[in-house]
Amino acid sequence: MAIVKMKKATMIALQSEKNEILNDLQRFGYLQVVNLEERMEQGFEELQPDSDNEAVGRLEAKLSQVKYSIDFLGKFNTAKKPLFAQKVQVDETKRKEYLDNEEKLNEIYESCRSIDSRFTEIKSSETKLNNTIAQLTPWLTLKEKLEEIGTTHNTNSILGFIASKYEDELSTAVKDEDLTAYLEKVGVEKENSYFMVIYHQTCEERISQLLKQVGWTKVTFSEYSGTPEENINRIKAEISNLENIKKELAKKAEAMVPESGFLEILYDLLSIEKDRRSVVKDFIKTDKTFMLQGWIPEKFADDMTKLLDGITDKYTISFEDPSEEDEIPVLLNNPKAVKPYEMITDLYSVPNAKGIDPNIFMAPFFVIFFGIMVTDAVYGILMSALTGYVLYKYKPQGGMKNMMWIMFFGGISTFFWGGIFGGWLGDLIKVKPWWFNPLDEPLKMLIFCLILGVIHLYTGYILQAYQNIKAGNFMDAIYDQVLWLMLLTGLMFLALPPLAAVGKYMAIVGAAGTVIFSARSEKNIFKRLISGVLALYNVSGFLGDVLSYSRLFALCLATGVIAQVFNAMGLMMGGSIIGKIIMIAFLAFAHVFNTALGVLGAYVHTSRLQYVEFFGKFYEGEGKPFNPLRIRTKYIQE
Repeated sequence: MAIVKMKKATMIALQSEKNEILNDLQRFGYLQVVNLEERMEQGFEELQPDSDNEAVGRLEAKLSQVKYSIDFLGKFNTAKKPLFAQKVQVDETKRKEYLDNEEKLNEIYESCRSIDSRFTEIKSSETKLNNTIAQLTPWLTLKEKLEEIGTTHNTNSILGFIASKYEDELSTAVKDEDLTAYLEKVGVEKENSYFMVIYHQTCEERISQLLKQVGWTKVTFSEYSGTPEENINRIKAEISNLENIKKELAKKAEAMVPESGFLEILYDLLSIEKDRRSVVKDFIKTDKTFMLQGWIPEKFADDMTKLLDGITDKYTISFEDPSEEDEIPVLLNNPKAVKPYEMITDLYSVPNAKGIDPNIFMAPFFVIFFGIMVTDAVYGILMSALTGYVLYKYKPQGGMKNMMWIMFFGGISTFFWGGIFGGWLGDLIKVKPWWFNPLDEPLKMLIFCLILGVIHLYTGYILQAYQNIKAGNFMDAIYDQVLWLMLLTGLMFLALPPLAAVGKYMAIVGAAGTVIFSARSEKNIFKRLISGVLALYNVSGFLGDVLSYSRLFALCLATGVIAQVFNAMGLMMGGSIIGKIIMIAFLAFAHVFNTALGVLGAYVHTSRLQYVEFFGKFYEGEGKPFNPLRIRTKYIQE
């Protein structure tokens, strides 16, 4: 299978050569370091935990500065970003220059901080000014100067607002009370009415009572002078000035955008060094030596020894097989055509180190199911052409690269099944099916899909049997998988007259074996037989699993029917030259949309069939991915 066999490497070397060894091991990229601190609890009292925390702390601080500066300048980078960014190459001389140029980093960081801080201040000021405008706006029609509002020798003037529904009540009360007061309505906003009240000081107590009754809210503008309109105009001028300042700050930031290249390279270089120094915390040491332990693929053990031989002869290293208690990391070694599909499996769970890598079995089914669900030859050509171009032109990496390859192979499968079933832009291009048209023979298509489902499920059972045999549980494979498959196969043969006689005996043997052996760990013979009989009920579960594959049939028909509907709608627009142009544009858009819809549905439902139906029969996940000390970059080509 494709799970790489691991060895546990234990090495002791001199402290003076630690940095050089780590540097080469990182470039080697196949050693996952494990924590050795527990060794000090096993009688090695002379050993101490190792660390490079001070250096790691400095690197993390620098990385934080670099990351902040990259993110900040990214806001002002107006250049069109490529769909897939190309990594740059940096020679060793340049690398050293970048790492040593701490002054430039500090200069860029401080400039970014200063500009950002100024932006924050301006934003805060703008918020306050806009809030002030909002407060003054209801008083826009007030002609009195705000500093003149207040107490004079004989009168008082106040500003405030009440709910509009109490406006009449207040006006009537002021008149009825025969008060020496003047009520001026200044404005209305939402459900409130705004007033200026001027009254003789002798009426203050009665005015206060009336205002309290109608829910008066007092407003003061003691810090302002001039009319509300004058203040609003002044504030707007301030805001305009702040906008100009922001533009100037943005220009300064934009002028620094070219430094992003320096920052991105520096980010990768610092990350590489941080990763290398961070693993030291997992070592143990004496005054003159250090010890490390880690997992390495068996096939690279000799390469590691040769690498160390090229550095020093003052070391010792041993390789041992993992024990039963060890948590072995998982590294997969699949063919190039299968490797992209590891992403599908990883979304579910990484394979268990002692289990089976399902990818080489899952990938063909994924490709087949995907193509059947989309089932249009032209759609397949478009998918493969587009993804092939992206792979050739932009050379994406990581998850994007895997997804492009999945879509590329999915396009080939879609083209193939489209030809098989006669789908060429729905029925727009008349091509005779290589086999049959599912829309004309839906029952035949359904049966075909269910047969594929049975094959898929049987593969899962066979893999589980293999897993039992691999673990030395040969009889478990017979009792749990072989007898069960005999029962299922026999029941299916009963529906085929030529095989009915054979099917009867297979079903009897399978059923009897299942009843007797399915609960073989149960000591009580009565409970054992009852559990065995109940196990036969799982036949209905298998039937339900098989019916799940009807989604292949459903999505295949859905893609074809939608395409035909779009074709019918588009052809109705033909006739005149303008009509034909509109028709072509509509059909182009409609079929691109249908392709996207079909691809999304196919990806989701094909994944579901793998996760639920297929993996559920044999797959043991919960593995830990192999995570070696290696060079990881985002911007630099290694």
